[in-house]
Amino acid sequence: MEYDKPFKTYDEQIKILRDKYGVLINDYDFAKNVLISISYNDLIGGFKNILKKDSNSVNEITIEYLYELHLLDKSIQAFILKYSLFVENLFKNVMAYVIASSFGVDVNKYLDANNYQVYSAGTSFKENVYSEILLILIDKKREYQPTQYYVEKYNHIPPWILFKNISFGDSINLYNVLKKEQKEMVINILFNNSNTMTYDQKVEIIRNGLTNIRIFRNLAAHNLSFAEFRVKKSIQPKQLYQVLPGLIYMTEDLTQPLNIDKKACKGLYSAVLIILLLLNTNELKSLFVTDFMNAVFHGYNDEADKQKIELFTDYCKLTAMPKNLFERLHKYLKVQNNIL
Repeated sequence: MEYDKPFKTYDEQIKILRDKYGVLINDYDFAKNVLISISYNDLIGGFKNILKKDSNSVNEITIEYLYELHLLDKSIQAFILKYSLFVENLFKNVMAYVIASSFGVDVNKYLDANNYQVYSAGTSFKENVYSEILLILIDKKREYQPTQYYVEKYNHIPPWILFKNISFGDSINLYNVLKKEQKEMVINILFNNSNTMTYDQKVEIIRNGLTNIRIFRNLAAHNLSFAEFRVKKSIQPKQLYQVLPGLIYMTEDLTQPLNIDKKACKGLYSAVLIILLLLNTNELKSLFVTDFMNAVFHGYNDEADKQKIELFTDYCKLTAMPKNLFERLHKYLKVQNNIL
């Protein structure tokens, strides 16, 4: 059988890069080492659709440029991974606080089905939440998990311990089936009692926004297509205009977000916005922006920064992020600092 994707040696891969895609290979040994460390698929497959000038050829790009673009992508992925973990922990802490204050610290009481909706937002409490958490409670093989330690040493497992072991997805599902009273408690903490949006808008932003962060985190963690990924349920930029000043651009009559913002909120920018929204101090928000800039520019001199700006411009095309992203972020920080 003739396979669609047969094995190719490194030499053959370099030939394809050069002959089929027009990638400039000035240093053959460098090109081979790039393919050894990155792989042909990750190098060309992740970037060719945006940078190509026609159906086949990228726009006269060098192997060095593709390599730098890949490194930039990995640097931003690591940055998103770091803050997605922070947001996951923050969200679980808030969920544990609300559930413990509402239903107590006995697992049989705070996971009682009567405390939750049977089904909400595509989530079943019994099938999508309780059955998943139950596996953690009965699994005795995970010696180092805090839940198992509490099973063996104490007479109850409080939610702030159990939630250390449930997945980000399970915690979002648990949020989905909370009743309105508990959902409002979670929202009031996360949004700091802000009245700029309705209850339903806040619920949608948390549900879809956290899901998008989780998706991008998983893409980064498992080396999957990251830059060009677009979410199915995008956050609505119009809803975020008031709570994230400077980060959403609207039409002159303020009735609709710009098209570039609509597109951006279907990609990586959606995760950036929700992370910033949920970071609960100005210090953390400032650190987020500083770390983001370091992920793009750190370690480069002024001359090299020009190339990094070009790389980041192309990366914004790949991700649909606004090209003036850092200008927006600094405007947002300025407004935040003025508020306080």
